[in-house]
This record gives sequence, structure tokens and C-alpha cells, in this order.
Amino acid sequence: MARLARVEVLAADEIAIVHVTNRVVRRYFLLGNDPVTGKNFDHRKRWLDEQLIHQARHFGIDLLC
Repeated sequence: MARLARVEVLAADEIAIVHVTNRVVRRYFLLGNDPVTGKNFDHRKRWLDEQLIHQARHFGIDLLC
């Protein structure tokens, strides 16, 4: 199923609050516990928060989290 392009969904001249997600690889756990391997990836939460804050400084966005 084809998705609409962002340009068709978001107006460039309007301010919007957008929840953006992306799936990178099937069965890949970025955070939390992987039930199959038993590995815990909670150590990535701080790194991810720091990266989001860093990136927000360079782009015209505010993080609401």
C-alpha cells in the first residue's frame, strides 16, 4: 500500500504537532527487552534522548517529550 508523501499531508505554511515513527528492521529492538534473545536495551534511552535534543538544536523543531 503506497503512503502519501509528507508534502501532501503537511502544509509548509502551518505549524503542526507530528508523531513521527520509523521501522528500521523487522524484529529489531531499539529500547526495552527483546523477548527472544532476553537482551535489555534500556541503556540506549539516555543516548537517544541526548541525540534528539542535539538534533533539535540544528533543525527548526521542538521536542514534546
